[in-house]
Amino acid sequence: MSQLFNVDPRILTESDRKIINYFKKNGHIPALLSINEIGAAIGISNSTLTRFSKKMGFKNFKELKMALLSQQETSPSTKLQNAVRSDHQLNGPESMIQRDIDQLLETMEYLDPTLLRLAAQNLARKRRIYIFSKGATRSLGDLLHFRLRRFGRDVQHICVGGSEIFETLHMMTTDDLIIVFAFGKVPKETRVILDFANKEGITTLYFTDQLYQKPETNGNIPFYVARGLPTEYHSLTSAISLIEALIVEVSRIDPELFHNQLNRMHTLKETYKKELPR
Repeated sequence: MSQLFNVDPRILTESDRKIINYFKKNGHIPALLSINEIGAAIGISNSTLTRFSKKMGFKNFKELKMALLSQQETSPSTKLQNAVRSDHQLNGPESMIQRDIDQLLETMEYLDPTLLRLAAQNLARKRRIYIFSKGATRSLGDLLHFRLRRFGRDVQHICVGGSEIFETLHMMTTDDLIIVFAFGKVPKETRVILDFANKEGITTLYFTDQLYQKPETNGNIPFYVARGLPTEYHSLTSAISLIEALIVEVSRIDPELFHNQLNRMHTLKETYKKELPR
């Protein structure tokens, strides 16, 4: 599918990027929908879809759909999802859980083991780790902060709130690692942090729910997290699972060191358990 959208990123509009992300995230489904249905799902007009098709080198949207159909392959995750759905008609809480399962499978399908190891190495060896997480992603930043601190890593949150981020940015060096979460509309602060990191040569670990991004907004180590369509309720299940997998990978890099850190913390808890019972 990537060959269909192999164009100069500089000519793409924000709507074009939404369309590409929708096609990439939904596999074979867009090829089976009408132009009206796709437009409604993305939140754009039919004329925008038509202009996009021509920009990709097709006469019209119908021709683009035919090209999509010719490239379809059924992935293992798609087969499993279809099998589950054919056996069960789920409603209510069950449907939410099934959707989380679908998104976990999609996240796993796009996960690059090489990038996972690279991210773990940076998390284990960089001098200091800075995390920027805003809004709903704050809980993800807190989870990473909690897990990494248990390994004895020096982890700090970047101040959230406009120009306050500069209070932290000015202290960073190439020996540090920056982690950012960019779900949905990327915050202005995130764009500034990424631009700063690129100019200063600081490694960035980037969690996103978009399969296609502007080149200048990509981090050095990007991870795709499936969270559903823009119009759906967005779950953090896939992001949490990916973070936990990343932490386990970090523990494999220097198991003796990290084991000693955990033992030291346990000893402290035992020493002061009367004063601070758990």
